[in-house]
Amino acid sequence: MKPYYLFVLFFFFASLQELCAAQANQNKPRAFYLSVSGDDANEGTKNSPWKSIEKLNASNFKSGDSILFEGGSVFEGSLKLNSSNVIHGEATLVISSFGKSSAVINAGKNEGVMLSDISNFTISRLKIVGDGREKGNVSDGLSVYKCIHFIIDSVEVAGFQHSGLQVKIGSDFKMTHVHAHDNGFAGIHVCGTKQQPEGKYENHNVYIADCIASNNPGDPTVMRHHSGNGILVSNCRNALIEYCLAYNNGWDQPAENTGGPVGIWFWDATESIIQYSISHDNKTNRNAKDGGGFDLDGGVTNSKIQYCLSYNNEGAGYGLFEFGAVKKWKDNVVRYNISVNDGTLHDGSIAIWAATGKSMTNCEIYNNTFFNNGEKAYSLSIVNNMPAFNFRNNIFVYRDGFLCFGHHLETGKEYFENNCYFSLKSKEDIAGYPCLKDWAKATGNEMKNGRCIGRCINPGLLAPSTIQLDNPRALNKETLKTFGLRADSKLIDEGIDLSKVVNANMGKHDMVGNQIPQGKGYDIGALEYTK
Repeated sequence: MKPYYLFVLFFFFASLQELCAAQANQNKPRAFYLSVSGDDANEGTKNSPWKSIEKLNASNFKSGDSILFEGGSVFEGSLKLNSSNVIHGEATLVISSFGKSSAVINAGKNEGVMLSDISNFTISRLKIVGDGREKGNVSDGLSVYKCIHFIIDSVEVAGFQHSGLQVKIGSDFKMTHVHAHDNGFAGIHVCGTKQQPEGKYENHNVYIADCIASNNPGDPTVMRHHSGNGILVSNCRNALIEYCLAYNNGWDQPAENTGGPVGIWFWDATESIIQYSISHDNKTNRNAKDGGGFDLDGGVTNSKIQYCLSYNNEGAGYGLFEFGAVKKWKDNVVRYNISVNDGTLHDGSIAIWAATGKSMTNCEIYNNTFFNNGEKAYSLSIVNNMPAFNFRNNIFVYRDGFLCFGHHLETGKEYFENNCYFSLKSKEDIAGYPCLKDWAKATGNEMKNGRCIGRCINPGLLAPSTIQLDNPRALNKETLKTFGLRADSKLIDEGIDLSKVVNANMGKHDMVGNQIPQGKGYDIGALEYTK
């Protein structure tokens, strides 16, 4: 080959190599640093950091980049990222802090962090604060809109009039170790734009774990419906909330004569679960409803509340409600939970209610322990009678009555089988009848083969009283032992195997992880007896 052609060929390959190197360098993930001692005219590197959030908002980023705030420092303003300044890709965009502590984003009266129409990102190790729900803030703290494949971890958010953390229309995302407190409408809120028809949802595959929602009192601008919720998920298919804590929310809801807030709840959701969580001391307006621990509300289907602890809530420990959602409320489960002294304002341990003309159907409520020796010590509040609400293998301990005063059960609707009822005042009257057997014979509840199988006896709990527990990871045999069965309890091995009766899945373990059954049969209540 002639030297001329060799030179051209060499030049071609050299240029190609330079082009590939330049392209590889262009695609290499970059790290951008912010420091209060930086300058927006700098390069944005660790040794030459930027200074302001405004610089970030005016810059362009791509998948794989990192935006890192100086830990322990306060940055004023609102971070706004969307599809106009973030290029989509498979790598993860990281927004976090560098150093030993978390950086603070002080949003004042506005949003703290807003992300929309992007995917594959992680937000972690940040504290996002606003001026406060009554001091001029009018926004959400961390707002995520129309995003997919993201993680929010180790974030604290407080001082926002609306929600501390709100996700609207998203899929395949996780929220872990979030502490949302002192906000207005809610601590953590997953929602859509509007209710969808049957089978349609705007959020999918949601995971919320190890989060705390506390002291979110209410939104002073919301006058017609609830505010002051802990964790609220709606318009969602396949959500899992676990190991979460909600307490002291809802105490300043302004709306009256309406529904109220709840610690942890779903509405308009399907195939979703709340488990291993604690909700306590949640409140509501004295002239409103709710203020409870947990809730499956309007339009919830094929969902569960299980292995949870509720105590000292003004409303029901466990609410089963239908306000009038577009979708039907049906086919839900409440199992292996404990309620202690709930319903201090109204409703008792567990409540059933539907708006006028609305209905719910098919709910299995089994192997729960409802203990109430509180201010208004009722077990059950049934405002409306709903078909196929089945109570089996539960323990009801109450002082003022099994059923809230003025409420009644309707034959052919709610059904009770193999439960234990115990009055702390030693009264055997139940549901308007002088004793359990009279109620059973008159209604068909607690009857099998012509005999009463319900029990109006002391369940033999170890030492039930009050409880104080704020660590969902500590729901175990030791912390809940006072609500376990004594060795002489007559409820041991006396539970019905629901897999043989109604094709219900009894599960492999009880609330604290004891394998079930331990003996010849299942026990009655939330905790299986172990030697």
